[in-house]
Amino acid sequence: MLETVIRDGLAILRLDSPPLNTLTVQLLEELRAAVRRAEDDPGVAGIVITGGPDHFSAGADVQLFQQIHSDDDAIRLSQTFQEAFQAIEDCSKPVAAALAGTVVGGALELAMACHRRVAVQDARFRMPEVTLGINPGAGGTQRLPRLIGVEAALRMLLKAEVIPAAAALQGGLVDALASREQLLDRAAECLRDNPSPLRTGQRTDRIADRTSCERALQQAASSLPANRPDWIAPQQILEAVRTGIEQSFQAGLVKEREAFARCVATRGARNCMHLFFATRTAGRVPQIEGVAPVPVHRVGVVGMGTMGTGITHAFALAGVPVVALDANPAALDRGRERIEGSLRRWVQLGRLDDARAEQLLASIHTTTRAEDLSEADLIIEAAFEEVAVKQRVLELLETLCRPDTILATNTSTISLDVLAAGMGRPERLIGMHFFNPAHRMPLVEIIRRDSVAPEVLATALGLAKRLRKTPVVVANREGFLVNRIFVPYLQEAFFLLEDGAEPEAVDQAAVDFGFPMGPFVLMDMAGLDILVDAQRVLQDAFPHHGALSEIAVRLVESGSLGQKSGTGVYRYDPGDVRPHASPATGRIVDEVRRSLDRSPGVVPSEEITERLVLRMVNEAFHAVQEGIVQRDSDVDVALVLGTGFPDFRGGVMRYASDLGLDRVRSRLQEFSRRCGERFAPGRLLLEKKGRIE
Repeated sequence: MLETVIRDGLAILRLDSPPLNTLTVQLLEELRAAVRRAEDDPGVAGIVITGGPDHFSAGADVQLFQQIHSDDDAIRLSQTFQEAFQAIEDCSKPVAAALAGTVVGGALELAMACHRRVAVQDARFRMPEVTLGINPGAGGTQRLPRLIGVEAALRMLLKAEVIPAAAALQGGLVDALASREQLLDRAAECLRDNPSPLRTGQRTDRIADRTSCERALQQAASSLPANRPDWIAPQQILEAVRTGIEQSFQAGLVKEREAFARCVATRGARNCMHLFFATRTAGRVPQIEGVAPVPVHRVGVVGMGTMGTGITHAFALAGVPVVALDANPAALDRGRERIEGSLRRWVQLGRLDDARAEQLLASIHTTTRAEDLSEADLIIEAAFEEVAVKQRVLELLETLCRPDTILATNTSTISLDVLAAGMGRPERLIGMHFFNPAHRMPLVEIIRRDSVAPEVLATALGLAKRLRKTPVVVANREGFLVNRIFVPYLQEAFFLLEDGAEPEAVDQAAVDFGFPMGPFVLMDMAGLDILVDAQRVLQDAFPHHGALSEIAVRLVESGSLGQKSGTGVYRYDPGDVRPHASPATGRIVDEVRRSLDRSPGVVPSEEITERLVLRMVNEAFHAVQEGIVQRDSDVDVALVLGTGFPDFRGGVMRYASDLGLDRVRSRLQEFSRRCGERFAPGRLLLEKKGRIE
C-alpha cells in the first residue's frame, strides 16, 4: 500500500493502493510508520509523499463511513485521521507533497499537513465533504484558512469550489508547479530551498486580520439556507473555522471532530451517502459485464442549437475530437462563439490557460457538409424534437457512415422504437439524453432498446464516463425517466395556480424544500413551449397524467414563452433575468379560474410542497413498476443530478421512504379524491412495505 524509496537523501513515499489510492486506516498507519523511519534515518534530509505523476489520492475511503454507528465511532475516526496528519506536520524533517490529478477531501487534508506542496500544472483541488452533508474531519477546517485565508477557504468548504493549479499557486494552496516528468525533482528542489519545516497549523499570517475574518464568516453565514434541520454541515463548518481562529488550532480540531459526529448522525448526511454509493452503481449493467466498448476516436454532433452546442462543448472539454454539423452556417457560428466565450470565461477564472483553451477549441470542426461525418465512430443527433425530423437525420446518417458507426439520439421524450422505424441497422441506435446545459449538467440518460447491441450499450456508458458524467441506464419508454417524473411536477405547479396559489408562493415553497429554483422560474428559463410539447407526448403515453392546465396553453398561444420572449409566467426586462410579476399572466390566470369557478386564495405552503413532490413520487413508483430502471436508487440519482431534487433528501424514492410509505399513500389518496386521478397511487406503491434502500 505504500512504497518507500531512498534517493539522493530523500525518502520518497508513494501511495500504492490502486485504483484510487484511497486513504484507509491501514494506509494511514503505514504512512505514519514510514515517516517515523525516515525521520530516524540520518541519511534522509527530507520526505516526499506522492501518488505518482497522474494521480495522488481520491481522499478518505468512503467505506469507512459505513462503520460509524455512534458519535464515539465518528469522533474516533476523525481523530485517527487528524493524528496521522499531525504526525506528518510535526516531523522534524521537511515534508513535501507531490500532487497530481484531482486532489480532493482527505487527500488535500493530507497535503496541507505537509510542509510544502508541489503540483502538476493541470492538477485540481476540491473539498467536497459538504456535498455529502458532512464537514472535513481531518484538519481541513483548520489548515485551509491558514493557507489561503478565510474567505477563499469558505468558498472551498461551503461550495465545494474546484481550484485549478494556477489559482492554487496564486492563492497559496501550493508552493510550486511542475510538469509530470519534473514533479518529484521539483518537490526535491522545493525541500532543498526550504530545509526548515513550515507547519501549517502554526501559521497565523492569513488569519491575523480578525476584522476581515469576521466579515468573511458573517457573509458566509448570511448565505446559508435556513430551516433545514437535516442539513447542518455548512453551519458546523463555519463554527469549526471560527473556533480555530478565535481560540486555537487544537481547539479547532476538537470542534471539527465534534462537528463531524453531529453531521454524520443527521438524516441529510445519510441521504447524501446513499446518493454517493447509488451514483457509483448507477452505470453498472450486469448483463454486459465483460463486453468491450467500441473505441471512439471521433464524435459527430448533428444540430448546433442549444443542446447540440452544449454536447459539442462537453466532448471538447473531455478531449474528444468532434465534428459539428448544421445546415445553417449562422447556427454553426453562434454555437462556436458560445463555446469560445465559455472557454474564455474559464481562462479569466483561472480554470484554463490560453494554450489549453485554444487546443480545446481546435478539436471542434464545424461543417455544413454531412459527408464530413463519415469517419465518426459515434454520432449524436440533436435535431429539433420532432419525429419526422429525427427520422430523416438518422436515415441520412446510415447512408453516410460505416456499418459499425454508433448512432445516438438526444431525444428527451420520443420512443426510440419510433425513431428506429425504417433504419437498416436499428441495433446500432441508442439514446444519450443530455440535460441543459449539456457541458455542465452531470447526468446522461442512456436509453436502451431491447435489441440494442451489447457493445453499443457498453460504448455509450463508457463515453458518458469519459465525459465525467454519471450515466443512468433506462428502458425505452416515452419521457424515459427524468422527464416522465419531472413533467408532472411542472404540470402540478400550474394546477396550483388554478386552485388559487400565486406563482411566487409556488416557487418559494419549492426553494424552501431544497430545489435550486422554483418550477415557474425554471420553466421560464427553459421555455414554456418545451413543456407544452413534452406534455403532449407524455399525456398520450400516460393518460393518468391528465391534460396540461389551460393557463400554460394560453401563455404559449399568446407568445409568452419565458425569458426568450420577455414574458412567460413572469415578466423580464431587457438584459435582465430577474423575474417580475406579469400583468398578462395575471389576466390569464384570472380568466381560467373564473372558467373553473375558482377564486384566488391562500394555498398553504405545506400543501404546495406536498402536491409538487408527491406527483414526482407517484410517477417514480409507476416507472419502477414498469421496470424502467434497474434499481430503485437509479431514480434517486437521476432526479438529483437531472432536476436539482435536493441531495440532502436522498432523491425521490429515498424521500418517500423517509416520509413513510403509509403517509405517502394516505396523502396521495386524499389528493386523488380532491384533485383527480393524477394522484391515484399505482399498484407497486399500494403494495410496497417497509423502507426503500
